[in-house]
Amino acid sequence: MITDSGMLMGEVLQSSRRPDGSPGGRITSLLWALHRGGAVLILPRHILVEVERDLPRRARDTDDIELAYRRLRALYMSRAQVVDVPPDWGSRDPRVQALAKRHPVDLPIAQLAVTIGGCFLLAEDPDLCDIPGLGFSAWLQVTHAAANEIEVESYAVAVSIPINFAELTTGAASRRIMAVSPGTKLACGIAAAVMMVGAFWLFKSGKASRLLDRARPVIREIGRIYGPPLLETLQRHNQGRLVYAQAVVTRAAAQTLGERIARVLAYAHEPVLAGGIARELETPGNLKDRTQLVRAELQSCGAFTEVTRGRWVRGRPSGYEAAPRPLEEVADYLARVHKDTRRAWGEEN
Repeated sequence: MITDSGMLMGEVLQSSRRPDGSPGGRITSLLWALHRGGAVLILPRHILVEVERDLPRRARDTDDIELAYRRLRALYMSRAQVVDVPPDWGSRDPRVQALAKRHPVDLPIAQLAVTIGGCFLLAEDPDLCDIPGLGFSAWLQVTHAAANEIEVESYAVAVSIPINFAELTTGAASRRIMAVSPGTKLACGIAAAVMMVGAFWLFKSGKASRLLDRARPVIREIGRIYGPPLLETLQRHNQGRLVYAQAVVTRAAAQTLGERIARVLAYAHEPVLAGGIARELETPGNLKDRTQLVRAELQSCGAFTEVTRGRWVRGRPSGYEAAPRPLEEVADYLARVHKDTRRAWGEEN
């Protein structure tokens, strides 16, 4: 996610306010996504400068500006990637050219967005939002979708754990059985046959049906408790997919080597060697020559940083130290996310 300064200042101030007027801040959907790995915040350097400078102008008289600055630096900027955008990136894209005529100050935002592609430019500035395929003013919809994506992934992980455990256990057991003596294999086969006969007898005698009858109320209660939040989360997930399709910024059609490198690094989960980038680009020529070209571009462009010997990332850290999410804010966020579900439970009961 890429933001303009107005959107980011509004987001930070909103996270620094409590609706009941009590001191302290609260977790927003963007913060939740950033801290849970559901989104990455990428900022042109001038956005960092503008937000630091102009945050007090955006604040209300009742806002705690010191708290807002602490949250900006420790919760947002500490997890942001700051990029010095080269002036030629995306310069041939019609969207960038249109912005150059309207508001050239924000050119680095548009250039970074069309270079990376597949990203979201969250903005308040009409100069960015009025250009088709660029800024998205309904940015709360995007951050809500990103936060909800985390919940869906959490459910998927929870479901996969017992399945994976069963697969690993079955595989380990079968390998152990294959390694044992013929007598042990025969004993295992007899035990399996006895279990099958016992299961058949349970169904034949009707005891299995009585066991299922006893378990049915428990299953129904589990469904009543966990079904509504799961269905609500999946419904929001489907809505989020539609929002993503509306808001996504497509990449520029023609790109330089530096822009293509930036795109590879944008979607890498860890620092990458020049050779790894060259393989991803799949350009003509032998790998050694392509790697040399990539390395030369990495070394000459200020948008890339060598974090360890030979391994590169796009941009650089902001320099601020990260702080954890306060536990009371986490509990408050989860309660707010499912307030409609809790209200439905209350009406049902």
